[in-house]
Amino acid sequence: QAIIDSVEDLSDYPRVGCGPLKEAIADYEHTKKEYLICGNGAADLIFSLSRALNPKKALLPAPTFAEYEQALVSVGCEISRYYLKEENDFCIQKDYPDVLKREKPDIIFLCNPNNPTGIVYNKEFTENVLKKCIETDTYLVIDECFNNFLENGEEVSLINKIEKYKKLVILKAFTKMYAMAGIRLGYIICSCKEFHKKIKACIQPW
Repeated sequence: QAIIDSVEDLSDYPRVGCGPLKEAIADYEHTKKEYLICGNGAADLIFSLSRALNPKKALLPAPTFAEYEQALVSVGCEISRYYLKEENDFCIQKDYPDVLKREKPDIIFLCNPNNPTGIVYNKEFTENVLKKCIETDTYLVIDECFNNFLENGEEVSLINKIEKYKKLVILKAFTKMYAMAGIRLGYIICSCKEFHKKIKACIQPW
């Protein structure tokens, strides 16, 4: 209905910087608008942050959302995979932090709940991964695009860790929860000023 009501405004460019949108998202997510970056869907932001950070090595679960690898490969990043096995119900095992410590990637992506397996990582696990990322100086990108479908979504989210941990990046989108995949709208939450400076140099202004 909001789209229908806005048809007469289609002749106008959207506001550069997305100020009102950021204020609304910040209120909804209980975070600061300065921590937000809006983009043309989560996929657009995945490619933008890959260009901005230009990582040389990444660690990805397999299977997971395919566009992480596509974005990373587009900037020449080497991909290491942590294979999720059927006999383990496609769950990440306790050895994951050790693999992370050994591989020392520049960036890792964790989709929570994971796409396509639907597996949810509890907060104890993701906090342990976050601590290991601090040791290895690794960016941790948590894709929470499906988080709102969980009954306990707030309990497994790492949004409350954003302010303290500068290399924690949370990715969200309107696509699934609001059934508006054709309207490309996603956002990143990150408190690192240097990260914001880098990604703003890579994203489209409109």
